Amino acid sequence: MSEQQIDPRDEPAPFGAVVLLTVASAVAVMVVTSLLDQPPGLKFLLLGPIALVVFEVMVHEVWWQRWWGAVPGAVLGLTLYFEGREALGDVVGDSWAHPIAYVAAWALFAVVFAVASRYPRTLSA
Repeated sequence: MSEQQIDPRDEPAPFGAVVLLTVASAVAVMVVTSLLDQPPGLKFLLLGPIALVVFEVMVHEVWWQRWWGAVPGAVLGLTLYFEGREALGDVVGDSWAHPIAYVAAWALFAVVFAVASRYPRTLSA
């Protein structure tokens, strides 16, 4: 009776948890920034969602070969943020464009990251 050992690091990132918690974290960051007198720096805006994704990777032991989706997720998220913020500024005003684009960008990042984790990258020898 030899059972194959399943490496827990080879499991993909949990889609629902990663996306929902990343979006909730982005919303929380926007709520906190709205309460501050001065606009926060870039480090603060990136802290919550990035810390959450790192936490999910560590807790669920997602293998490093499944992290490749962070790169296209970041590129698509940044593109959505900058293009979306500009487009939304004309529709809903600048005060709402930033938070909506920020949360949407992190949601897109989380979706791309979680979906990409289902397809591990292998190194060619």
